[in-house]
Amino acid sequence: MAILKYDELFFILKEKLLNNNFKEEPAQLCAQIFTENTFAGVASHGTNRFVSFLKLVNEGYINPNAKTSLVNSFGSWEQWDGNLGPGPVNAWNVTGRVIELAKENGMGCVSLKNTNHWMRGGTYGWRAAEEGVILISWTNTIPIMPPWGAKEPAVGNNPFVLAVPRINGHVVLDMALSLFSFGKLSTYKHEGKELPFAGGYDSDGNLTTNPAEISATHRPLPIGYWKGSGLAILFDLIAVLLSGGKSTFELGLGKHDSAMSQVFIAFDPQKFNSAESINDIADNIINSVKKAEPINEGEEIYYPGERTLKTREQNLRDGVFVADVIWGRIVSF
Repeated sequence: MAILKYDELFFILKEKLLNNNFKEEPAQLCAQIFTENTFAGVASHGTNRFVSFLKLVNEGYINPNAKTSLVNSFGSWEQWDGNLGPGPVNAWNVTGRVIELAKENGMGCVSLKNTNHWMRGGTYGWRAAEEGVILISWTNTIPIMPPWGAKEPAVGNNPFVLAVPRINGHVVLDMALSLFSFGKLSTYKHEGKELPFAGGYDSDGNLTTNPAEISATHRPLPIGYWKGSGLAILFDLIAVLLSGGKSTFELGLGKHDSAMSQVFIAFDPQKFNSAESINDIADNIINSVKKAEPINEGEEIYYPGERTLKTREQNLRDGVFVADVIWGRIVSF
């Protein structure tokens, strides 16, 4: 197992991108995002996914140097086209734009079509929070989850992000609408571990903690059962209506998460509040949550994003572990 420092991993990833038809600027940004995701403890959308990403570039699903382009504008709502460019680059760019709209108008919305997998959605929540902006964002996906009551996948697990700025640690929720994302299932499977809770169904229709069986059946449990299923359907519907892009059904006619639809909504809370009052409100809520008595004595209650901050801090200090098989694939690609 390789132990890598931030700059070491970044350098190798950027080199591989440049060797696979990326120009300097998108290579720099993609390498940064894949490295950040890995050091934040989300290798499933960092090093573990990097070679698959390059393969999609080489197969023509991702145009490495495409640029996002404005399609329509109406007040603080804009529609953009990702032109099948790299998902992380497109999402980063429109996050920057929606932050500008929020700071100009108090709020903004950018809907994006024809983009690719954004990798870790939390990347864009953390960026917005660093800029003092609240972000609500989501994406649709290919059909990888059954609607509630069905056996076969017909809805995406449609990850979403909620981010709130806070001086003592931003509050960032990044989650799929399946109980375990397919990236998390892949991580558990690769590490030879069972899930801590039943996360979906096996081939016999029984609930299981075996990540490989859930991946094979494409029958993960949605969060909140029927509630998560309903949210997934509505996220897809709203993303398509706002962006003019493709639906989960249309994405399913292809083989990969390509030409996806996404929504980015931002608010500048300082239009109505001082920075101090925003932080006081966040602190009061977070402190009340952390004071709740834990089930097991001595365990800590975490707010969304807190573990990420601790993981990143530790990995920046000690280096990040990359499994030999993953590192071998990256180096030899």
